[in-house]
Amino acid sequence: MENQQPSPQPIQPVQTPAPSPKTAFPWRIVVLVIVVIALSVGITLFLVKGSSLPFLSKTKPTSTVVKNPQPIEPIANTTTPTTEISPNSTLPTNMAVSPTSTSSCEVSDNAFCNVLADLKLALSANNYAGFLAYHNLQSVTCDPDGMFIAICEGVAKGVVKQGYGIGYNQSEETVAAKEGYVTSVSAYVKTNGPFTYRGSLVSGDKGVAVFLNITKDHILVFPMKRSGSTWRMDHLLLGGTFGDNSFDSLSDSLLNFVQ
Repeated sequence: MENQQPSPQPIQPVQTPAPSPKTAFPWRIVVLVIVVIALSVGITLFLVKGSSLPFLSKTKPTSTVVKNPQPIEPIANTTTPTTEISPNSTLPTNMAVSPTSTSSCEVSDNAFCNVLADLKLALSANNYAGFLAYHNLQSVTCDPDGMFIAICEGVAKGVVKQGYGIGYNQSEETVAAKEGYVTSVSAYVKTNGPFTYRGSLVSGDKGVAVFLNITKDHILVFPMKRSGSTWRMDHLLLGGTFGDNSFDSLSDSLLNFVQ
C-alpha cells in the first residue's frame, strides 16, 4: 500500500482583529456646556448691570425741577436812611448839610415838619434864597447915626427899607436885602460848615430847628412862629455857641429866640 500524502490544506489567512471603532469626541456636549455657561454669565451680568438702569431699578430716580425765578418787584423805600457823621469825618466842601439829615422830624406838628423839610432841602442844595419862602420881611427906618443895618448902608436918614433879618448869637441883629442876605449866609456856611440837623422843639405857636457844624461850635438856627397853616420866621440865627450847650442839648430856652 502506497503511502498516501496528505492533500495540502489551503492556507487560511491570518485574520488580524479588526480595530475597535474609535469613540467620537463629544463636541456637542462641549458646545452645549459652553452655551449654558455663556448664557449663565450673560444673564448674571445683565442682572447686575440692569440694577443700575432706571427701568430695572426698584427705586424711582428723584427728578429735580428747576422753576424759572420770578422777578421780585422792588419795594419802594419810603424813608431815607440816616447816617451818623463822625466829628473827624470829611464832607465835600460843596455840601452845606448832609443829605441824609433830611429824613427826621421828631415833632408832632405836620406843618412844622413840612417847613423843616423845605429848609433842609434848600440848605443841602446851597440854595440860601430858599429860606426866604418862610422868612418875613422886616421894615427898617434908616438912621445913619444909629445902629448899623446892612440894608441902610448909604441910605439917607428916615428912608424906610425892607429886608430879611439875620441875628447873631450873643450879638446884634441886622437886616439885609435879598442879595446881601444870600451872600452873608453863603459865606457863613462856607466858612463854618457843613451843618447837620440836630433837632427841633415845638411848644404852642413857637418852634425852633437847630443845625450844628461838626465841631458844634457854630449854629444855624431857624426860630419860627405859627402863621395860619404854616410856620414863618422873623430872622435867621447864626454865630458861635461860645460854650453854650443849650443848642446841642435842645434846651427849652431856645424857644426864647422866637419873637
